[in-house]
Amino acid sequence: MTLSRRRLSTLLLGLLLLGLGGVLTLIDQRDVGLPGPVPTGETGEPDYYLENARLTRFDATGRAYQHLTTPRIEHTPGDDVTRLETPRARLDDKQGRTWLATADKGRLEAGGNPLVLIGHARLRAPEEGWQATSDVLHYDADTYHAWSDSRATLRQYRQRVSGDRLDAWIDTGRMRLNGDVQGFHPPISPQGGT
Repeated sequence: MTLSRRRLSTLLLGLLLLGLGGVLTLIDQRDVGLPGPVPTGETGEPDYYLENARLTRFDATGRAYQHLTTPRIEHTPGDDVTRLETPRARLDDKQGRTWLATADKGRLEAGGNPLVLIGHARLRAPEEGWQATSDVLHYDADTYHAWSDSRATLRQYRQRVSGDRLDAWIDTGRMRLNGDVQGFHPPISPQGGT
């Protein structure tokens, strides 16, 4: 049984359309899950960005001393700055004590130091029960020096002290507040607690 010419043309056209639809479906599925366009801003286009990143910095002896986790990190080569979204940092001092830092945003300046925490910046010493909060907090990993040029508050248990500038050296546990220093120190109870 032979097919008429018209039926053969219709059959070939149908097979061609079916094949083309299959190829287009494969191409369309291949693009699923790709990230959106690379953001640009006043600092230029990033040369790379990573999502769900974890960074660890090591000193000259190979000891890990700074750990950062962030949902997004991007580096711009024009200013050599690495920007971080909602960074969480673990900082280890020379004595092996752990300090925790968080903020809404962060930056690693040119060369990776200092770390700048911006927006609800917090530095905590969990073992000692104190924390420093400020809008912007800088941390120099080479000197273990944290500072803020904006209003900062130090808290330890129920005590709190605030000032216009904070300096803290986490390797020695030394802290200093300057400018309009105000504090709250609850009286010690007869049992010896605060």
